[in-house]
Amino acid sequence: MSDAAPSARRTTFYEELTRRRRAGWIAAVVCALIAAGVGLVLSTIVTPLVLLILGGLLKLVGGFGVATIQAFVAGQIANFDHLSAVLDRVQGLGDLGLLVGPLLRFAPVAVPALITALLVWLWLRALFGRVGSDAFVARLGARPARPDDFEERQLANIVEEVAIGAGAPVPQLFLIDSAQVNAAALGTSHRNGVLLFTRGLLETLDRSETEAVAARLISTIGAGDLRAAAGITAVLRTLGFFLTLLDLPLRGGAWRTLGDLLRVSVTPRPGIDALGRVGDGLEEGLQAEALPDLDRLASGAPPIVGKVLRFAILPFYLASALYKLVLFLWTSLCLGPPLALLWRNRCYWTDARVVQLARNPEAFAKALEKIGAVDPPPGGEAFAYLFIAAPTAARRSASDRRTLALALTPSTSDRLARLAAMGAEARPSGAFDFKAFAAARPGSAAIVGALGLLLVPLFAVLFAAIGFLTAIVTSIGLLTGLMIVHALI
Repeated sequence: MSDAAPSARRTTFYEELTRRRRAGWIAAVVCALIAAGVGLVLSTIVTPLVLLILGGLLKLVGGFGVATIQAFVAGQIANFDHLSAVLDRVQGLGDLGLLVGPLLRFAPVAVPALITALLVWLWLRALFGRVGSDAFVARLGARPARPDDFEERQLANIVEEVAIGAGAPVPQLFLIDSAQVNAAALGTSHRNGVLLFTRGLLETLDRSETEAVAARLISTIGAGDLRAAAGITAVLRTLGFFLTLLDLPLRGGAWRTLGDLLRVSVTPRPGIDALGRVGDGLEEGLQAEALPDLDRLASGAPPIVGKVLRFAILPFYLASALYKLVLFLWTSLCLGPPLALLWRNRCYWTDARVVQLARNPEAFAKALEKIGAVDPPPGGEAFAYLFIAAPTAARRSASDRRTLALALTPSTSDRLARLAAMGAEARPSGAFDFKAFAAARPGSAAIVGALGLLLVPLFAVLFAAIGFLTAIVTSIGLLTGLMIVHALI
């Protein structure tokens, strides 16, 4: 009877993981839709560019279909004239309904950009998926576990025991020679799973805590969380790709990244180092610092040449800066939250499965508490969501590329609170308890509440300003692009 019960538990657990892997495909679809949303803001650049390239190719092969493109462009330019006439009739909020019709006529402009962004997401996901986990393992300088090292051999035994207990194949084990305490899981299934542990984790956690961490990583692989992670990584790289395109007139590194990307795309078996350089280049495009200072672009040139160069580059500089601002706001407010919600829900679910598999919520809570207090190992900051935990993004600057990755990971305090509900010891969250504050100081709480209500109209004004800025920038960009296409096609 004692043998039958564990067998039944393993079967049930594996069946749950199988169902969760199917949910991983749904997560991949969600990531694809979010990536397509990146193209929505960039449609004012991407669509004219697509029309220009397509029209040029059609002219080369005889001109069939060029008239359709010309009619589409002429219709959209005429729609701008109609929109201008409608704007003259808008006298108040009640007249805003007049703008719905003209704005809806611009909807077809977004379709080519949405399709392009989706294709870029599929392209980058498939390209980096060729080498699987190898690129990330090489990036972190991870190595196979040494059988002659007692602690690493003991870790291998723990991983094997947990995998057998979960009814899963034993994943590959790699060690990162870093003093930081963390671990990560890579792969898309049990068949190609890879576990990464830092030496700092082995030296800091006890056996029960290490076992809980191993259970968390194996659950991550089995649940298909890494399929969702691959989709999220492709979304971030899609964003980096378009930002790199915006930097082409201004940054030499953008040209190198694009050239390397095209080379590895046509190479049947691209090297891990080459793909790593491309990934680093796309991540560099996510940084605000990637846009060079205008004075540095003309440094070293004679004064007159420098002034002419600055004047010639200024329009591209302003356009790139404005589009980056709009894209950052759009990503932060519209695309980032659903992406974070997707990953955080999967993290919470996998944490619950660890309690079921390891049957020691307190051990995992202790390990999570220690891991969540430090950054990921060097080189893994842009992929913090792959690790067990990472600090929140509250102390990161908006221009830090790690902010996007760290914002996806749920806070350690929230995860510890959920583990406490499953049997772990309760820990102080450090969050502000407004109910307790109101009970102790009702007068001060009333003032705080009133100030909070005042923030509502301020946020409404902020969102309206963001919408107005987006409309202005995208309208100017779209009209300019359509006029260029109309003149050349």
